[in-house]
Amino acid sequence: MSKQGNTVVLRFAASQRIEHILLMVSFSMLCLTGLPQRYSSAGWAHAILGVFGGLQQARTVHHFFAVVLIAEALYHAVVVVCELILVRPRPTAMLPGVRDARDGLASVAFLLGLRTEKPRYDRYDFRQKVEYWSVIWGTVVMSITGLILLFPVYATRFLPGVLLPASKIVHSYEAVLAFLAIVTWHLYIAHFAEGVLPFDSSIFTGKTTLERMKEQHPLEYEQLVAKSTATEAGGADR
Repeated sequence: MSKQGNTVVLRFAASQRIEHILLMVSFSMLCLTGLPQRYSSAGWAHAILGVFGGLQQARTVHHFFAVVLIAEALYHAVVVVCELILVRPRPTAMLPGVRDARDGLASVAFLLGLRTEKPRYDRYDFRQKVEYWSVIWGTVVMSITGLILLFPVYATRFLPGVLLPASKIVHSYEAVLAFLAIVTWHLYIAHFAEGVLPFDSSIFTGKTTLERMKEQHPLEYEQLVAKSTATEAGGADR
């Protein structure tokens, strides 16, 4: 590996890393306290609930981390809105587009041996965008249905009563879906995918190497190198 390849660059700001930690902790605790309630008749569920001191205590912990998750989601929404208003050019790295659809098809073709080269990704690839928007959708659904279940009397003053059992069903199945998505899709991308195994620590340290960026996000790498070259040329002209 070249000396340039060993160069460490900043990929995630401290605020983004803190957001990820809050999301990771709150999601994990919500699963630990929520799924045992769904499968309360199972032995493993009784054991987990016992760790928290019983059903009522587990519910209290569940509600606390639900508040943490909602607060983190609201903070993220405010940050995104502020960036769209204040930052120029507007940040669009996480917006899905036609290129992502093409990259998805190209990735499947590469895995099937129908093409010799992997698609060239920018700052985020189509898999990361799918996961990001799935988190957004899941958080909105779980927050709304969770609040309806937490405040049923208040909710039914303004909403049809049928939304209570509907919210319980949606909340329950969305929780299972989110858990399965994390233990399959996310863990694969973050830990077992090619070029990542055994672990991509950039979301915790905020840093990555140019070599890894060149391999996983070649378009972003080329933009970074071009910007660095232009900056050095500008400095030399002074």
